[in-house]
Amino acid sequence: MTLIEMRNAMSTLGAQIAEKNALLGELAAMDGGSLSDMEGIQNEMAQLQKRFSALQTSYNNEMARVAGKVVPMENLQNQNTQEERSVLAMRKSNEYVRAFAYAVKNGINRRNGRGNENVKILFDALTEGGGTTPGEDGGFLVPIDIDNQIKELKRALNPLSELFNTESVTAPTGWRVMDTAPTTGMTAVNEMATIPTDDQPEFAKIPYTLTKYGLIVPVSNELLSDEVANLMGYLSRWFARKLVITENTLLLTALKTLTASTLTNGKTGGNGVDGVKTVLNKVLDPAISVNATILCNQDGFDELDQLKDDQGRGLLQPDPVNPTQFRIFGRPVKMVSNAVMPSGTGTGATTDFFIGDFREFATLFQKDGFEVASTDIGGNAWKTDSTEVRGIARMGVSKFDEAAVARRNLAL
Repeated sequence: MTLIEMRNAMSTLGAQIAEKNALLGELAAMDGGSLSDMEGIQNEMAQLQKRFSALQTSYNNEMARVAGKVVPMENLQNQNTQEERSVLAMRKSNEYVRAFAYAVKNGINRRNGRGNENVKILFDALTEGGGTTPGEDGGFLVPIDIDNQIKELKRALNPLSELFNTESVTAPTGWRVMDTAPTTGMTAVNEMATIPTDDQPEFAKIPYTLTKYGLIVPVSNELLSDEVANLMGYLSRWFARKLVITENTLLLTALKTLTASTLTNGKTGGNGVDGVKTVLNKVLDPAISVNATILCNQDGFDELDQLKDDQGRGLLQPDPVNPTQFRIFGRPVKMVSNAVMPSGTGTGATTDFFIGDFREFATLFQKDGFEVASTDIGGNAWKTDSTEVRGIARMGVSKFDEAAVARRNLAL
């Protein structure tokens, strides 16, 4: 295990110990609490404590081996920050860029690059950044330049992820806590009367799991002979497109788990705009409605664009701040292509509208650090006199508040 993986494991164990301790306190304070249950929890806590102590010892020994000294547990957070800064500094350096390009051009990866001084900095970044053990699936972290290019290109491709909450994580699995808002106020109490006990705050544990996604990009040896900038630009374009498609697929899959209701329009005896109003006014919580966005495809956008008020004026209006964007009832409208979010076909075909605050609905979890490896002899590289570059990304989507978005379909 790497140092960061050890710290993540200790953090998880610490949370489990705290959870058991809280449960033990509740049982001890409860009249008639089961002694056997309390003893069972105490035994579980003792086992967790032993595992935590063993992991802490292993961590301290590893730190002593790597750094020549033991880092106290109270300095773990500072050490984590220093490691992150160190990795970023390496990935920003010209030395890292040259080493990365060298690895791609020469088909160097984790299996065959160990001990090669030309790519030592690539392995250093993995060690400090908590990458997977060399020899396992994965590759070298991309330089910051190419990482920034990928992010810029992704923005130009209008990814759905810009609507959602996104979070970078280091562990492949984990969970987040969501609190449940209270629904009742305080109780009126007469003077000197006993004050009633209110319901305890409720919390929901939302798990996340990252899945590994990959692609292989063939690169001609002619391109590899060009300057580094051309290679970086080529790889950035490929990876950006593929990442956006993958993210969109995951996010749309989460949205389509919502139950759809019909949004009527003029063709079905009503006006589609009335259905949108109802969602904004009644279906969504006011705190959600005020931050709502309307997500639709080209077919849905065309339906909205043809809606008129009593004076024949279009209800879909350009955003005064950004004229290339549109709003309806003051809420932004996000249009994606029919290829990204297809409408139905044939008789009775419909198209989907998603209305709500997508940041409250779900989070896109990503393992920070896109990884790239290459080979000039595997796959089809030998046959085609090329180099195959493999990209690995890890991501997953977890839903937090399904009431934050309403799904409606409109007859076409």
